[in-house]
Amino acid sequence: MMPTPFSHRCDKLLLREFAADDAADIQALHADPRVRALLPDEQPLHETRWARDFAACLGHFYRRHPGLGIWRCAVPLDDAAEQFAGWFSLMPVQASPGTEALGMAPGDAELGSRLRPEHWGSGLSLAGGEVLLRHAFERLGLRTVWGICHPDNRSARACLEALGFTPRGRAAYEGQPSDHHALEASTWSSLQTLSHRERLRHQRRATRPAHHALA
Repeated sequence: MMPTPFSHRCDKLLLREFAADDAADIQALHADPRVRALLPDEQPLHETRWARDFAACLGHFYRRHPGLGIWRCAVPLDDAAEQFAGWFSLMPVQASPGTEALGMAPGDAELGSRLRPEHWGSGLSLAGGEVLLRHAFERLGLRTVWGICHPDNRSARACLEALGFTPRGRAAYEGQPSDHHALEASTWSSLQTLSHRERLRHQRRATRPAHHALA
């Protein structure tokens, strides 16, 4: 029996698997140079062929890796309408030289998001991140989830810290220097009583020396 595909629906966002006919959404998301500016990978998903092939490959990925993947995100407008907002992802980590020293191990996953600029600063990245962390730790039973971002992406770093992630250091990601953050299952559980603002203050107080080391 095939596992039930992961999806989520609430008053803030709608998550579902990408289908082959969602290639236009993938292309539109990456067509904005502001979205592409600080990505840690260099796939030209703003090109039609790449977006189409990527959407088709996702269909196979979902079946091979139940519970993991990249999900289409939309925001509800009313009972019958929605607006495409971007994507959220929970993917197997890609080990590279230097990541083992940071504590990365097989079986860990990487949390990510790519949102259209009109949704930046709206709280959508935090809402989607919480949904996938709950899925990762409570449903999949993962040990550690990682967040990886471009060194200049301050917004992504602040979002990860507000979710409870701790900086681990800098290492290559797809050939580019990237900052790595980690969140353990036990830490996530203990942070559930704190608001995102409280988590952010807590993380910055606890890791201030690490930030200086990364500067």
